[in-house]
Amino acid sequence: MVLIDRWMKILDYLNEHNDASIDDMIKQFNISKSTIRRDLIAMENRKLLKRTRGGAQILKEEIPTVSIINNVLNYNKTEKIKIGKKAASLIKDNDFIFIDSGSSCYYLIDFITAKNVTVVTNGIVHIQKLLERSDIETYILGGYAKPNANMIHGEDTEKKIASMNFDIAFLGTMGIDPDAGFTTALLFDGELKKAVIKSSKACYILADNSKFNIKKFYTYCSLSSAIAITDSKVQFNNDTLKIIYA
Repeated sequence: MVLIDRWMKILDYLNEHNDASIDDMIKQFNISKSTIRRDLIAMENRKLLKRTRGGAQILKEEIPTVSIINNVLNYNKTEKIKIGKKAASLIKDNDFIFIDSGSSCYYLIDFITAKNVTVVTNGIVHIQKLLERSDIETYILGGYAKPNANMIHGEDTEKKIASMNFDIAFLGTMGIDPDAGFTTALLFDGELKKAVIKSSKACYILADNSKFNIKKFYTYCSLSSAIAITDSKVQFNNDTLKIIYA
């Protein structure tokens, strides 16, 4: 999921040190000043931490992981719902689908109207939503639960995916960069996405406007390997990327 991993790392760091300056967090997490400031504002608004002059400090009460997940799902919720609705309209009857753990992908489940579809997912919170849909056949990838990232991942996950054939796949992303392509900060997330893309006839990356012109450490596919679905017009200096606007 786009923000969960970074927010959990920030909270872990603050739990260990009680407080930290913006400069400390920039060095610790290798992110820009604008990104950390945006994160701290959003996290304070959700009562996950307290901002201080030039930094932040942990709140006294520990925040459960489920609260972090709920807060990330609610971050840019209107945009994510719009993107999810557009993505769901691309699904056809009898499609075999992969839906990854991204928060925009979570919302597309609500708008699936195609009949006789089968969904494979690695998203922890996605599972319950899918199980509430009696009209959708759901396959859950096995492995270790990584609640901080809302993912399930096993040692043989990529091997299992390699044997599957998806008509269409929907993935989240941590960043889309004109030079680096689609990127993530998590190696195991990137390897899973690579396997899914290779096994899919068509792949769509669901990303709200804030994910563009952002580069993370690990590239999982080129701009020509997938189509982005976003909520509004973006300034992006690479015409290779195909974009669908919700």
